[in-house]
Amino acid sequence: MEYIGNFNEWIKEEWLHKLLSEKGTPRPSGGKKPTSPEENLEYQKARNAGYSDQSTYFYMFDKNNFALNSDPPFVSKNYHWWITKMLPGNFIPMHVDPHTFYEKNSQRYWMPLQNYQPGHIFVYENISITDYKAGDVWRYKNAGALHGAINIGHTSRLILQVSTHE
Repeated sequence: MEYIGNFNEWIKEEWLHKLLSEKGTPRPSGGKKPTSPEENLEYQKARNAGYSDQSTYFYMFDKNNFALNSDPPFVSKNYHWWITKMLPGNFIPMHVDPHTFYEKNSQRYWMPLQNYQPGHIFVYENISITDYKAGDVWRYKNAGALHGAINIGHTSRLILQVSTHE
């Protein structure tokens, strides 16, 4: 992971209030099902390891249920974004993002919307990211890298994720 900088001033307080007060779309249960061979492969790996795609691992916000109203200040080309909300006990199994296989020159960015709280853990390849500040932006050195997350803390965890492409 490469640290890009801090963009805390871009985060709006009303976003945090809405994200914390609403659940979002449960994933994978109740959410989008695999639509590509690469995505299906990731789901199958999780099933083979014992994860159930009938359970809720986290909640997702995107353009369908949340409005950012401004472009993230660290992107300058085509992008899509989503916010993951993890309640205490939620997790995202280790995986690679399927869209990075078919998007040309994909870059992935990770931005916490809150300061680090004990138990809010993000794992990228062999690195655990903790002790971050709201607005810190990290770029994956490899957009297709293995990563996952867990919330073993006592508060909800909010992360903006952005993927750029040509």
